[in-house]
Amino acid sequence: MRKVLLFDLGGVLEIHNTDSFLNWIKNKFSINKDIKPIYSRLVYLRDIDEINEHQFFQNFIEEINVDISEEDFYNEYYENHVHQSYDVLNFIENELLNKYELYIFSNNSRINIQRFKNKINFEKLFKKCIYSYDLKTKKPNQEFFRKGLKIINHKGSECLFFDDQLKSKENSEKVGIKFIQYTTLNKLKQDLKSLEIIT
Repeated sequence: MRKVLLFDLGGVLEIHNTDSFLNWIKNKFSINKDIKPIYSRLVYLRDIDEINEHQFFQNFIEEINVDISEEDFYNEYYENHVHQSYDVLNFIENELLNKYELYIFSNNSRINIQRFKNKINFEKLFKKCIYSYDLKTKKPNQEFFRKGLKIINHKGSECLFFDDQLKSKENSEKVGIKFIQYTTLNKLKQDLKSLEIIT
């Protein structure tokens, strides 16, 4: 039985509603064009640590031509478009912690992680947290999984990976990891029961 459990962060432990945030910007500044491609391109660079959160903000508002302070920009995002999955975190702490080796494998930026840690010390639940900004590459790139496995010193065949994004399935499985799509906490519990991880 695989006893190493890998969890994605965004979409599992914390929910980021990018679309609602971008709609808020478009409505506030009366923007008619699609700004998501610009945002996504800059998020990618931020997630692999090529730009920091200040450069991200500056580049984004310049490209879409709006006037907002960095403080207001980030406060709006983190206060109104991000929420923590405390039910999932509690389940991990109560049912999985100290029974299995737990890790995070996540595409994420330094500011997202710091803001999350300011809310709750979620990292204490995991033996190690592997982030794209440390690896300089993102899922679903196979290199992310190869580097991550090397850092945690486990073979893919020892690991289960719970991620909300199906795009990570193919390349995680190519390195031997068993991929399971996360949708809800109840589904997670069902999957863990079927794998005899919990009873």
